[in-house]
Amino acid sequence: MCLVVVAAPVGASARTCAVGGVCKVGDIGPGSGTVVYDAGEVQWWGRYLEALPLTQGRGLPWSVKTEESAYAGETILRQGIGWGRENTTAIVAQNGEGKYAAKFVDDFSANGKSDWFLPARDELDAVYNTSVIVGRPKVLPMPYWSSSENSAKYAWYQLFQDGTQFTDENKVGQSIGNKQLRKSQVHIGSSFPSLPFHLVAMRSFPVGTGVKPSASSVTMTGNSCTSIGPCVVGDVGPAGGIIFHDAGPRSVGDRYFEVGPVETEVAGIPWKPLSFNDVKTPLYIGTAKTSAKAQRVLAKAFGMGEANTSTIVQKYRGGNYPARYASRLVFGGFDDWYLPSKEELRLVYRTLGTTTPRLGSFGKSFYWSSSEYDLKNAWTVIFKDGQEFDREKWLVPNSATGMKAIRTRPIRSFG
Repeated sequence: MCLVVVAAPVGASARTCAVGGVCKVGDIGPGSGTVVYDAGEVQWWGRYLEALPLTQGRGLPWSVKTEESAYAGETILRQGIGWGRENTTAIVAQNGEGKYAAKFVDDFSANGKSDWFLPARDELDAVYNTSVIVGRPKVLPMPYWSSSENSAKYAWYQLFQDGTQFTDENKVGQSIGNKQLRKSQVHIGSSFPSLPFHLVAMRSFPVGTGVKPSASSVTMTGNSCTSIGPCVVGDVGPAGGIIFHDAGPRSVGDRYFEVGPVETEVAGIPWKPLSFNDVKTPLYIGTAKTSAKAQRVLAKAFGMGEANTSTIVQKYRGGNYPARYASRLVFGGFDDWYLPSKEELRLVYRTLGTTTPRLGSFGKSFYWSSSEYDLKNAWTVIFKDGQEFDREKWLVPNSATGMKAIRTRPIRSFG
């Protein structure tokens, strides 16, 4: 799903949203929070998500039972949109009474609403994205807990200084987990200090319909599909890759998403031509309507990889770098490959990189996305555990510093 966030004008939707009617992202919802997500139609969990950053509950740990999973076997599923309420209920059922993040939000009541919950990882990211693009809700530049685990001892949190999401599961010297922490940890190369964890309360509306999905592991179907479909996740695509997403029948022209096989992968090329000056010629230039920072946030979204790749190649032109490599690739009889956006790349990891055995022959290393972090850095996803990090655009393997090759794997969409 490609989420397009548009600032809502003060008009009919803004007035009706507050009483449970039609909403736009940026409206004030029935609970006086800011609407940060619209699914387009009612899902099993509802349609809209509204968020209310809290001034209380700072410095709380994620849970009391810090070495047990609250929902074992569903950690990937429960990072997604719609799962915050289910996560919060499971965490409170496991931990009972006490002073911890999920319990604090579960007990929270405001504006006549008592059905608030701690947002899932993707729901929390929607809060960050909306705060940058629309300008609300007003969220402090602090670390915020999500309700999503990555494993029994580790939970996801997000830095609202820049939108990065972490678990610290592979942090050097960190082996006891992070659920007991009251402050974020300092990361090597980061200028962000250790700060108390903060909380966002979220609620969904209206009441959902349908059956919630269950955890499932993707397997190779053994089938091949054509450019006109139908395709299912796990099929071999028309170019010989793996189908990792079906956007549904409403997505004309970009319904199916195929990641290239290992033969399309390259490693060790920098994200940009080393001679290019991003300060003099930036990829994104702020306008009166949209800042460069907001454009970068939009460029993270699912469905933006092709446009990002075109933008990068038009600015950087010649050279050997991931976006140009993908755009010039001819493989399996197709030349419409591109470098995935951060969210597209993350979905590749979630769908194929978390299976047993792992599908797609991905290395447990960093992969470049087509989403720019800032003038000097671009977003990567590490296929060891799905964490996302900004990496300097000019990075190449370096035995002296221990820097390993960052990999590039293109994708294409069709149907």
